[in-house]
Amino acid sequence: MKQRQRLVLYALTDALAHNHLLVGTIAAYLQRQDLDADLLRRYLQSPDPDRYITREAVHHLDGLTGAVLEEPAEPVWMAVG
Repeated sequence: MKQRQRLVLYALTDALAHNHLLVGTIAAYLQRQDLDADLLRRYLQSPDPDRYITREAVHHLDGLTGAVLEEPAEPVWMAVG
C-alpha cells in the first residue's frame, strides 16, 4: 500500500506541474496577443501573472509556435574536460 501511495503522490505532483505549465503557456500566448493586463490578472486570480508565465512556459510557447526564443539558447558543449 505504501508503494501505491507514493506512486499516486508522484502522479499528482506531475499533474500539478503539467497544469501549471499549461496555464502559463496559454497566459503567455494571450499576453502576446495584447490581452488587457488587468483582465489576465483577474482570470489568473493572481496579482502577478509571472507566477504562471515562467521562463519554461515562454520556451514552451516558442516551441509550439515556432517563434524565435526570447533568450539566446545556452551553448552546447561537444566535449567535457
